Amino acid sequence: MKKFWEKHDLIKVSGLMVLLSVILTWIIPQGYFYSGSIQVGEITRVGIFDFFNYGLLGMYYFTVLVTFLFVLGAFYQVLAKCSGYQKLTDKLAKAFKGKEIVFVLIVSFLISGLVAVSNEYFVMLSVVPFIITILRKMGLDKLTGFLTTFGAILVGIMGSVYDAKITGTTVSTLNTTYTDFLWVKLVIFGVTFLVFNLFTVLHIIKIKKQKSADINAIEETYTAEKTTDKKTVWPVAVILSLLAIVGILAYMPWTTWGVTLFDDVTTKILECKIFDATIFRYILGNVKAFGSEWDIFGMQILMLMATLLIKWIYHISFNDLLDAFGEGFKKSGKLVVILLMTYLVLEFTVMFPVMPTIVDWFMKLSDKFNVFLGTISGLFTSLFSVEYQYTVSLIGNYLTNSYTDFVKQIGVMLQATYGLASMFTPSSAILMLGLSYLGITYKEWFKHIWKFILIMLVVIITLMLIIC
Repeated sequence: MKKFWEKHDLIKVSGLMVLLSVILTWIIPQGYFYSGSIQVGEITRVGIFDFFNYGLLGMYYFTVLVTFLFVLGAFYQVLAKCSGYQKLTDKLAKAFKGKEIVFVLIVSFLISGLVAVSNEYFVMLSVVPFIITILRKMGLDKLTGFLTTFGAILVGIMGSVYDAKITGTTVSTLNTTYTDFLWVKLVIFGVTFLVFNLFTVLHIIKIKKQKSADINAIEETYTAEKTTDKKTVWPVAVILSLLAIVGILAYMPWTTWGVTLFDDVTTKILECKIFDATIFRYILGNVKAFGSEWDIFGMQILMLMATLLIKWIYHISFNDLLDAFGEGFKKSGKLVVILLMTYLVLEFTVMFPVMPTIVDWFMKLSDKFNVFLGTISGLFTSLFSVEYQYTVSLIGNYLTNSYTDFVKQIGVMLQATYGLASMFTPSSAILMLGLSYLGITYKEWFKHIWKFILIMLVVIITLMLIIC
């Protein structure tokens, strides 16, 4: 039994988080924000039927994320069949051999920076297997692979500046602006990036001193196959480059920055008439302008189109393509299970809202806005909320209506505490997906990250004391 739980450490930790969210519904009454205050209701408990009901509903509500993981797995399993992809990753690994730290820092900065200003951070997972493959060929370990990719995404979430899912949600829910305390958000991003990557660099230096046999090496998720085709590296390099460029352009918040170029160009193309017919609208279909309403489906479409192009260029048979899709789906299965468990915690937290009651109890320990209590309240709520919008909806309006002089400060606080919680809570989808993907136990991760958490908690509280 002990070996079983060691093997399935993440399932155990996720299960305990689900159990804790259920227990809270049995002992804490629900709370609702109404007429400027929290109205405490009755205790409404999660029962056996509720447990399975919301588990199934989770598969329905978050289907888009599930399909994304399946498409991602299929895409990279097809790539594994391409000689060009293997040559490309070999060349990049060789180019940075002996410069591993430089490569890690460049990749980490690009990922975290893009996440901090993009409209959909989940799509950043589309580059993760590519980076992981290069790191594996460099001889780096699993933890370094996680820190460089999934860790960088988490850094970007914590240091959100102009993104739609974090900062955009704060702006729309609390009626603030993107530029409110912008310098604080930039400081949080900068400090988070520097401290996080300091730990990363120290870890790389440590493992480079170890014997290769002692390194917990990255395993190959998408199996590379020997191919007979003579295609060079350039076709797949061009395809992946175009995929990255289009992805970046599509998910940047251009309209937030006042850039209307892509909206104007898209409108002109779709409305262009040939023989009195909008032929391009017929051909392209319901395409959206870059930066406008591009959701996670958009990246799935791009990956599927790239997959078909790769099949054609590298002469992958239809049977091999189907086999690759099936294998990719299979390898994504364990990630889907972890994903659904994190969202099950969210469902109980939202449908049985005990967090407002708990936060109300916390904040009433002081007769005025208290930075320490506010930070703990935001952090505790975020532990159970995989999606930031629910953290804000559960307690944001209550806090800003209770402390009207600190609306902007509370917005910054909620973003920072949510990002910090995402670094270690078992309800964090990005965290748990990354640990599962690389085969890292939760214990191993917490052992690495706990000092960082304490440092950043002090930083957040200090900044909040300054602006309050």
